[in-house]
Amino acid sequence: MNPQFESILLEADTSFNLLHFGCDSFASDHMWHYHPEYELTWIVRSSGTRFVGNSIKPYDANDLVLIGPGLPHCWHNDETAGAGERPELFLVQFSESFLGDAFFALPEARAVREMFRQSACGLCFPPAVADEIGCLLRKAAELGGLERIAALLAILAKLAASPRETLASADYQTINDISPANRERIETVHRHVRSNLYGEICQAELASQLKMTPQAFSKFFRAATGHTFVGFVNILRINEACRLLAGTDRSITQVAMDCGYNNISNFNRQFLQLKGTTPSNFRRGGAILSDQDYRDPASRGALPRASRFRPSPDSAAARVQQSIAAR
Repeated sequence: MNPQFESILLEADTSFNLLHFGCDSFASDHMWHYHPEYELTWIVRSSGTRFVGNSIKPYDANDLVLIGPGLPHCWHNDETAGAGERPELFLVQFSESFLGDAFFALPEARAVREMFRQSACGLCFPPAVADEIGCLLRKAAELGGLERIAALLAILAKLAASPRETLASADYQTINDISPANRERIETVHRHVRSNLYGEICQAELASQLKMTPQAFSKFFRAATGHTFVGFVNILRINEACRLLAGTDRSITQVAMDCGYNNISNFNRQFLQLKGTTPSNFRRGGAILSDQDYRDPASRGALPRASRFRPSPDSAAARVQQSIAAR
């Protein structure tokens, strides 16, 4: 089963995500996917099977894993264990350039840089390290501003000095489900849309930029992300609107215009379809983006959660396992 590209969304006024949340099922909320960011996952409560590249291993509470950019991964919790207890986790997502292009090239960051290199195959840390990092994550989640960044750097430094196990095999990147060329195409599309959210976005021009016909581009993009290009653009625009509604006092009409919608009725319709509420209700409720909103659903197949590519947990796990085992 091909992994789905996930477009990571950042909370307003932050350079990286540090999320603490629960969900009913990892199989439903976290399908086989990849993204350009690093991801540190600490499982607080759950047990089941962890899929990272071609590594298939059981996991339990206190599982701590660092995933490198472009590495497909997912967790499937055992829904028969711990009945009545929802899986709970901390998730940190960041790009290597979140502190600037040159920061991790500094001599002082040599150990972290080497850890990043190794994370291309996924890294798992022992329980004693997970205990310490878990405490640091809980504290970091309460911080803001520069203190929050300093806390993440302290976590990365501790991890870089800790023992760890490599998960996927060293040759996994050469047999990955998605070729580097196709992955670069998807990320090019993602960057282009992000850079042009506030203006006109022409699918034909983007297809031409990638040296593809519009029909070939449409087929490629849907196969790689699970949803249409127009749908993908709407997702990014509506999530940007959520940040503006929650973090500014701009009028709803101005937010719509600033997010590329020239028709307020279309904006309201798209917002309701994707968020299940109106822009005014979203703002009145003081809403912030939930964990599924951060995962602007390029990884969920189609647009909102209801239309996400989501087979039953058992069959999803089975297909992922069969796909990996077949390599």
